[in-house]
Amino acid sequence: MEQKQIVYIGPVMLDEPEMFSLDEFVRQAIALEAERLFYSNGRLFLIDYETLHGIIDGKFAVVELITYASFCEVGDFKNWVLYYGNDDVVEYVDRIKDIRGDMTIIPVLRTNDRFIRKVEEYINAGKYRSFVEK
Repeated sequence: MEQKQIVYIGPVMLDEPEMFSLDEFVRQAIALEAERLFYSNGRLFLIDYETLHGIIDGKFAVVELITYASFCEVGDFKNWVLYYGNDDVVEYVDRIKDIRGDMTIIPVLRTNDRFIRKVEEYINAGKYRSFVEK
């Protein structure tokens, strides 16, 4: 019987995800220079991860490590997040009507990949930090 020489581990969460209001979530995404946001089950997600390689027990190991995850509740899917820097205003929209010089445009992708599913496991178990004022 042939023994497996490659071991896949992950995705593994480094820390609990953080919940923000839409405005704070978008400001954070811009500060972290996010190129895209992800949508799943009524939420937007920002996820940063690393793929690490090494040897574990004589086997080559590939570890997918989620180094940072945050999310916000939005309800329905829309295609774009817009941020107007001069006015400090956030919009979550289906269509872009006007483009301004102070505008940041972030596309939203609908997905349910393994990274999103892992973060949702934490959220559904109540294992997240909320920065939303009640």
